[in-house]
Amino acid sequence: MKKNWITIYDNTPEARVVYVSESITDHTGWEPEEIIGREAYDLFHPDDHSNIRKLHLVNVYKEKLSTLVSYRLLCKDGSALPIETVLHYCHNVIVTANYEYNEDSLDHKIRVNSVNEMCACLPDGSLQLSGAWIEHEEKLKNPLDSNIIWKDHQIILKQERRFCLILNRFTEDLNIVFVSALAWDLVSLDTQQAIGTSFFDYVQDKDLAILQAQLDLAREHDMVVRLRFDWIIDKQKGYLEPVESVTKKANFESGNSAIDT
Repeated sequence: MKKNWITIYDNTPEARVVYVSESITDHTGWEPEEIIGREAYDLFHPDDHSNIRKLHLVNVYKEKLSTLVSYRLLCKDGSALPIETVLHYCHNVIVTANYEYNEDSLDHKIRVNSVNEMCACLPDGSLQLSGAWIEHEEKLKNPLDSNIIWKDHQIILKQERRFCLILNRFTEDLNIVFVSALAWDLVSLDTQQAIGTSFFDYVQDKDLAILQAQLDLAREHDMVVRLRFDWIIDKQKGYLEPVESVTKKANFESGNSAIDT
């Protein structure tokens, strides 16, 4: 079975865990309730902290939508698991799909070719950069001051407004299992009432075929895909909101996919 799961962090300097899928337990020993509310850095190998903090600051500052980062995650028994994480920055949360790292695997190569950029925290303490990260090399050598991003643990940057959905990819209708808070402000989607409804309830008939085809790519080939469509706010009144999103599959027991919109 592939070792992967979804983790969602809040948008604070500590990046506290607000959601994690149950499949993390099989691969790290952690139960979700043991790590929800904890700082992300409690779960990372200490030798990777410095580099991850640099990447975290740039990721938030630039509001990056599709970044692949490899580093070491601490398991409950104290061992270190090499993983790679696809990060989607989503306004008040950071959504991640996490995979066991294997640079020779086909899945890894597909991920590398479908993200915007990638970097690796190497065991010797250095950072290996590629893609658009090269543009930020100086920022990584001389890290951003966190005070220009957060004040009293609250984001102070002007940001693009985004929301996140997690969908059950094993259901034909891609039922919604998680909605971030900003969905109500942007598309009038109630974060409680939306749970269990189909993602396709919010898609116009004319867009269904192309969206289903693109989502199938994400589900079947482990790809990051980008969607553009009109979100249905009120079908009877014809109220629509143009949206674009980044979609990533995570192959875990509950079979969910993350969509940042």
